[in-house]
Amino acid sequence: MLIDGYDGATLDKIREVCQELFHRNYITEYVFSPNESLKKANVSYSFIMSHYDALEELLDCSGWRLHHDEQVRVLYLTSDYTSAKVVLSKIESYFLLALRLLYDDRKSKASASGEVFITARDIVEQLTTLGAVDSVPKQDREKALRTLGGKNIISRMAGKWGDMDARLAILPSVICAISSEKTSNVLDMLSEGAPGEGVPGEGAEEDAGEDGEDGI
Repeated sequence: MLIDGYDGATLDKIREVCQELFHRNYITEYVFSPNESLKKANVSYSFIMSHYDALEELLDCSGWRLHHDEQVRVLYLTSDYTSAKVVLSKIESYFLLALRLLYDDRKSKASASGEVFITARDIVEQLTTLGAVDSVPKQDREKALRTLGGKNIISRMAGKWGDMDARLAILPSVICAISSEKTSNVLDMLSEGAPGEGVPGEGAEEDAGEDGEDGI
């Protein structure tokens, strides 16, 4: 294998980024730090891109496929094993839908560096406008945001997770988590008044292996 020629320090870093892929699902080119509005280069992304072929070969032997979305510069894993599928609650799924809609709507109006910043209130208002929910209790709101933050789809900039005024950055990984086609399908379902059954997602969100109520 290609990694056979690597030294100990590089192998340690490979273990580290693989664990990050397994637990975070998405690795973006840039990251944010709490209370900072400026993005910085993600060293994990840079490392994986520098050793992409070796990591791709290693992960393939373990039943995982490494993907790189060149358009939004996001790395993620997929797997054919159903046990690797992420499962989100209905509220978490709807939050993912709202994030994709907000991202698409505000991307053209984003800051000079291209970031899309929102508040938790924006998400809830988006969902109530769609008729997906009447309201979201603070506990459910906090859980949904923590889950999506843990999967590297959003980054908390300021405030607490459960606060309506918590400031968030929507990361480009949302494009990989739920496609425009699936977003449209769910919007059609909501417009027809069909009962919500969770939002189907894709990319690494199908493959992270968490338990929950509804799949995405």
